[in-house]
Amino acid sequence: MSAHNSFSEIDFIKTKSILTLLIITLVAITLIYQVRPFVTDDQFAWISLPAYLFSTLILTSFSFVLAIKLHKQKHYQSKAFLVFAIGSVFWFIAELIWIMYDHFWEGSPFPSEADIFYIGAYPLMIGFLLISLKPVLKSVSRNVWLFAIALGVAFMIPSVTGAYDDMLGEDTFSTTIALAYPILGSIQVIPAIVGILYLTKKGANFSWMLILFGFIIYGIADTFFLFAELDGAYYDGHPVDLLWLYTYILMIFSFHIRYKISKIPTSEQQAMFFSEKVQFETISKFGIPLTVSIIILIVGISLVHSVFIETDEKITAQNIMVGLVAMLAIFATIVLALNKNLSRLVKIRTEELVEQKEGLEKLVDEKTREILKSERLSAIGELSGRLAHDLRNPLSVMKMSLDLIKQSPEAKVSDSDVIKRLDLMEKSIDRIAHQVDEVLDFVRLSPLKLSLVSIRETIQNSVNKINIPENIQIHVSKADLKIFCDPVKLDAVFLNLLVNAIQALPDGGKIEIKIYLKNSLAFLDFIDSGMGVRAEHFDKVFEPLFTTKQKGTGLGLSSCKNIIEQHNGTISVSNNPSTFRIILPINVEEPEKFKL
Repeated sequence: MSAHNSFSEIDFIKTKSILTLLIITLVAITLIYQVRPFVTDDQFAWISLPAYLFSTLILTSFSFVLAIKLHKQKHYQSKAFLVFAIGSVFWFIAELIWIMYDHFWEGSPFPSEADIFYIGAYPLMIGFLLISLKPVLKSVSRNVWLFAIALGVAFMIPSVTGAYDDMLGEDTFSTTIALAYPILGSIQVIPAIVGILYLTKKGANFSWMLILFGFIIYGIADTFFLFAELDGAYYDGHPVDLLWLYTYILMIFSFHIRYKISKIPTSEQQAMFFSEKVQFETISKFGIPLTVSIIILIVGISLVHSVFIETDEKITAQNIMVGLVAMLAIFATIVLALNKNLSRLVKIRTEELVEQKEGLEKLVDEKTREILKSERLSAIGELSGRLAHDLRNPLSVMKMSLDLIKQSPEAKVSDSDVIKRLDLMEKSIDRIAHQVDEVLDFVRLSPLKLSLVSIRETIQNSVNKINIPENIQIHVSKADLKIFCDPVKLDAVFLNLLVNAIQALPDGGKIEIKIYLKNSLAFLDFIDSGMGVRAEHFDKVFEPLFTTKQKGTGLGLSSCKNIIEQHNGTISVSNNPSTFRIILPINVEEPEKFKL
């Protein structure tokens, strides 16, 4: 199935419905978090604890299920999802330890065991992104990589600077852990940005888009959290918590879609995940609405918290703006990249539509001509069949009478002029009879009467039936093959090809018939020393009613083609030397074995 056909399979996933449900889920969790300004820390823990634990647990379960399913399908992404599953286990353990320190154990040390697991998840997630991007990495230009790296470094420098300043005087291990967060987070954002840019230029499906958006939001959340922590402004229920939850929710929905895609045959899943046919559907219909929705939600919750949270929580306009500017910078990049390429994409799509339109018009014209030609041939065939049938009887009488006159001892025809005229009459009758036979052979396509015959013997019998001029030599290959065929019909084919070859040699020449076996197929080459078929006639030589002879019907080679194809074979023509090649299966009743 092509990439275009594979895209039609996405209909059963109901992408628009999933997008609607996703936005509803994000709005619902955001609204639930709006109770934070009006409840105590212990009361809000009944919301935050289940939210983080269940989201990471569901994500871990989904990723392991996908890894196992794709491994059974021997899909390249099975390794990627296994790596992600291990990384999500790290997330779950880190969240669990964080919750234990925050709500059950005394103290909140830094670095804690949770920090080790958070940092350990970064290399795994980077590995997941790179393995998933592997099929398209060669399509990503150097400029895209440089832009993504530059953007990642731009995020890293202020974060690393702020973290380093805050850790002055601390031990080396603690400082290393503090710096590892912004460094690894920035590195993780780089392949995600590359994927987003690939999405705007080429195309990927909704599932891949959600994964990339999730990692981008995770990187923004890390930056947002770092500055909140440096200012001492972080608290349980802070807007940054929603960003992490958005990441988990996006990825859960993404893996749900990916699980549905995994039900499609493995050979078609690649086209479902990356395809140049789906960029408009993915970006314009899904990416932009989702981006706008997330930005509105974050702006909304930040404003609510800035108004209702007490001042001793140290939420400042600067903290809010750092996070919002970071998020807007990333998504503004996406929108700008989309805008930059939108006119090009529209032009490409327009050209594709015009090409498809022209192709359809051409196909309709061809089919119309074929139908008209078929109807005309049908009418001609019916009329020709009746005429040919009616002509055979008087021709037979004339032929028989002429034979009797020539053979009767009582006639005593001795006048040379009379004998000459009788010979001319006989040749004329033979020519008319031959043309009548051509018409009848073309009109009636009777079933094959198969038998095991010798090809060489059948060809030799056909040669013996022809009046061969003295200046023409016919050589039949000594090789022989026995095949299942209709000898009567093949005899008609051989006679037609031999007569045509003789007519192509008015000044004499040689006709050679080769017989050989190749790939369990019988090859028959009728080669003559004539001028061959003109190049402009190659595509028409087997068409009904096409002829270059003044007295031909144009049905002989067409009848030959019909008979050969009825035997599940092929017939073709070539020059230098002039050759008509017939290829036949040894057993016509086993066409599945007939492979050129």
